[in-house]
Amino acid sequence: MKPKLLTYEYVPAGFEMVIDNTDVEMGKVWNLWYNVKLTDDPESWDSEIKSINKMQSELSELSVEQRLIRAQMAEFCRVCPLFPESVDVLCKEIGENRFSTPLKIGCEGRGLLDSLGYHDPKSLNEQQKEILKNYIRSLEKWLEQGQPETATESKVFGFLGQWTDSKMALVEKIVPAADLDEPSISSLRRLAKDMCRETRRDVETLGRPFNCFKCLTEEVVIPKCQCCYSMFLDASLLCAGTLGEKKSMFDEFRRFIEENILAYSFAINSWLKEVSSKPVTDVITTRYIAVDKAEGIAEKVCSLLGEKDEVKEWLTACLLKTVKDNQRWHKRTELIDDFPEVTSWFREMP
Repeated sequence: MKPKLLTYEYVPAGFEMVIDNTDVEMGKVWNLWYNVKLTDDPESWDSEIKSINKMQSELSELSVEQRLIRAQMAEFCRVCPLFPESVDVLCKEIGENRFSTPLKIGCEGRGLLDSLGYHDPKSLNEQQKEILKNYIRSLEKWLEQGQPETATESKVFGFLGQWTDSKMALVEKIVPAADLDEPSISSLRRLAKDMCRETRRDVETLGRPFNCFKCLTEEVVIPKCQCCYSMFLDASLLCAGTLGEKKSMFDEFRRFIEENILAYSFAINSWLKEVSSKPVTDVITTRYIAVDKAEGIAEKVCSLLGEKDEVKEWLTACLLKTVKDNQRWHKRTELIDDFPEVTSWFREMP
């Protein structure tokens, strides 16, 4: 029998239970907050999560579509190559009340959607190809000295920085290595390693995206995680972009992520509070999000989420908590820490 979600009478708010075979009653419970708090103990969850779970318990019966949207949200990871477009996907699904795009948006969900038959190897491979194509298009646009428009282009342009002949020569080495129908992970790893050596950078002690050098050996042919493909490309771009410049590659990678976390949290928070969303550039000088892009994010989130109802409010509250706190167990300060107003809805929730 096909695996299915059990009714909520069997599990508390914040969890899902999937039964694999009703004849022998084999099932597994999945924690939907694991990508925010590294614990399966509900008593140790913070007051924000407990309040959101209370919202869920007061709702009428959720549809399977709504539960699948929440399950996909449980996979969210801010270093996934689909970030920040992954937030757009979730906003669109919440707004339409329809689970329409079962993309892999991270590896934090520990397999809930996989257990239900989603994320088959073919669809994952197609998704990976599209991600790499986006990188190639962005690199070619940078070589042509165009203007970034998409989030991937903003990242590529930001990592590479000002166009120079020396950087151009390095980028021209990156494009053919990635512009294959199915580039091997070993070839991308070798490219990144050579790029780091060519720019005389010691990257062994750095964090993401350079930690993939340690966790993914040269012998690996099929990696377990999809993000390593983009990690090695990001590492190559950061090495090329900081050539001759006094910029921290690790800080640039974090800055791209944290600016987008701030921008999307601001927009989601405004929708929850039912106030006009200001662009993040009103509160901070950004490096990766231009003024028009910031305004676009604010308008897009509001448009995608649409009119508020009780279920949308609960799902969007889950999204705000997930976006702002994903991977905060590393205990590092971030941009969002300096702007508590972008998540003020939590202080005002009942």
